[in-house]
Amino acid sequence: MKDVVTVSTKAASVPGSSAGLRAGDKVTLEELLYGLMLKSGNDAAVAIAEHIAGNVQNFVKLMNDKALEIGALNTSFITPHGLDAEDHFTTANDLAKITAYAMKNDLFAKIVATKEISSGITGPFKYSYNNINKFLFRVDNSDGVKTGYTGNAGKCLVASVRHKFGRYICVVLNSADRWKDAEKLVQYASKNIFL
Repeated sequence: MKDVVTVSTKAASVPGSSAGLRAGDKVTLEELLYGLMLKSGNDAAVAIAEHIAGNVQNFVKLMNDKALEIGALNTSFITPHGLDAEDHFTTANDLAKITAYAMKNDLFAKIVATKEISSGITGPFKYSYNNINKFLFRVDNSDGVKTGYTGNAGKCLVASVRHKFGRYICVVLNSADRWKDAEKLVQYASKNIFL
């Protein structure tokens, strides 16, 4: 988490949602993860990919290898940020599997549950981040996870809610009202799963 990453021009110029990174910024890997997960920062996604694997293509291979390893068999990643691309796809079921796996990582779970932050375990961040995931503010015991939007996928949400037996993971794709749809699914699960 303490690795210092220099943001490339390529990373800083990715279109769509942004963590506000500028080419030449020097930020910790920890800060990039917060920018990625709280702000849906496509710039942070590319900066992370370049730092971890040397380039986006190598990182995407790691993503696809991990997806297969955890049983997300109907997923094909082409980019680290999820913007529309030919042969880039997944399913609600695979997103739930990926999320269940990721939530076992304490740091990941902490990041996606964070509502706002300006300083982490590595010290003060260059920027402050507030979470764009409104689900965290609307539903009791919610603890993540991630919003998404593209022209092809529409408005999407992967949500997590803690309960006395563990957690619900809810995936909503191409929704006119992702917050309300996810709330309805959680309410349904609360009333029907443990009869």
